[in-house]
Amino acid sequence: MSRLVILFLLFSPLCLADTLRIGLPDSDYPPYHFMAGKEEGIVSDLLNRFAKQYGVSIDYFYVPEKRSQKMLDEGLLDGRIESVEWYVGQNQYYWSDALAMVEDVLVMPSGCHIPMIEQLAGYVLMARYGYTYPQFEHLFQSGDMHRENFYSEFEMLLALMDWEHNQRVAVISRDALTWYFARNNDFKKFTVSDYSVGKAPLQLQFAFDERGKETSKQFNDFLKNLKSSGEFAKIMNNYQ
Repeated sequence: MSRLVILFLLFSPLCLADTLRIGLPDSDYPPYHFMAGKEEGIVSDLLNRFAKQYGVSIDYFYVPEKRSQKMLDEGLLDGRIESVEWYVGQNQYYWSDALAMVEDVLVMPSGCHIPMIEQLAGYVLMARYGYTYPQFEHLFQSGDMHRENFYSEFEMLLALMDWEHNQRVAVISRDALTWYFARNNDFKKFTVSDYSVGKAPLQLQFAFDERGKETSKQFNDFLKNLKSSGEFAKIMNNYQ
């Protein structure tokens, strides 16, 4: 093998023998991510297509939200799913373009009235463990609202079904609700807020280094081409 080829393999950000270490949640986040079943989820579907196009392999690490962020900061991951709107730290990263727009809404048992955010003092917010909710942080800090953590939207919906009182309200993405409503008639009995409590782009968050810079650029190019060809829309339709 020539010296030129050896140098290329050593320093190319994404060469054929390369592996990307990607952190994903350790619980379902439909329709973006699934731990088991026939569906891969939108994120894995896109990443696997990207890997095939660029000749790289992907090692997935299924870990909780806070741990995956720590692993990225410690150099144990190359990327993870996140949103620039949700990140509350001070570190720098490279970000992908939006994979989807996540809209959060409030959910309560059937027949309950869902007040506006400023009228939720005294309520318990059911939320995903490790996730941030900018619209509610001031209520948590003032002590006007208590937060109860769950590991998935599915757990929240089950808890709401078993709860006899009406002082708990869950924050769940509209896409996740649509997914579960289409597959479980019991879940259709919930009351959903007619207003959103946050919108943010779902993105890939890459390490702030040369590898992360190159990977984010390549992934964004891949994403743009996928959208312009119509393939991106087909992928999204598979998860409706």
